[in-house]
Amino acid sequence: MRKYLWIVMIPIFGCLASLVGCTKVHKEQTSVVSNEIKSEQPDVLIYTGSTSWITYDHATEEAEQTMKLLQTNEIRVGITLSEENLKSWMSETTANGEANVCILYGVIPTTIYAAGNTQSDGSIAEKWIESTDGDTILNQADYLGYYSSDGTANNKAPLQNLMDLPKLDINVEYFEEMPMYITKHGKTLTPSLLTFRSDRPFPLEQLDGEWYPEKIFASNTGETESESADPIILRDGNRGRLAMVHQTHHKHNPKGVVAAEIIINYLLAK
Repeated sequence: MRKYLWIVMIPIFGCLASLVGCTKVHKEQTSVVSNEIKSEQPDVLIYTGSTSWITYDHATEEAEQTMKLLQTNEIRVGITLSEENLKSWMSETTANGEANVCILYGVIPTTIYAAGNTQSDGSIAEKWIESTDGDTILNQADYLGYYSSDGTANNKAPLQNLMDLPKLDINVEYFEEMPMYITKHGKTLTPSLLTFRSDRPFPLEQLDGEWYPEKIFASNTGETESESADPIILRDGNRGRLAMVHQTHHKHNPKGVVAAEIIINYLLAK
């Protein structure tokens, strides 16, 4: 498979930091939104237009590191600042018979999930992970979906709605700075993963329906039988996935490398 690079090049006119509570959503403003869809879509699309619990510059560094490693393994990858490009790509790759990965940095774009939870069911993001393609939304830094790209605080509802688990709650007070120890799968599949402290590990006892922990790379016990895990891949039966990888507050974990290892060695393993 030939290497393919799909990067949106857009002039940047500034960064809007929207302060909601104690968390800043870093948003890169663009003057042009490209609706062009490439004939050959990337397997992995990384959105860096808005970030939370990680600065734009840091997220860009991690994204570029992920991209470089994926390209080395002949995985088509793109980085975009544009919510519209992400929406188009996600719509085009829904139920297309191939597994794809979307990487976010603590913020969910309004084009794939409506701000303020105004479309609690049937969002583009939800439809994407509900097909049997096995698509994955891989989130890093802040609580998945807690903030929209326009700075709106969605709180915990997006994760609940995406998983159809209305009682799901990552207890933000209890889970601060929880040590994560590498599991046997983590040692094998993510050799760059180190013991760290997660601020938003996933509470395994709250899984319900067809959701199950497909792969646990680190947990509070270092075993797959544990209370909390991060990084982790959750899967909805034979449908799509949600992955939480280094959900930490402005910590310099090896986010880019570990995300790439998860994709190369597991999600899109050849």
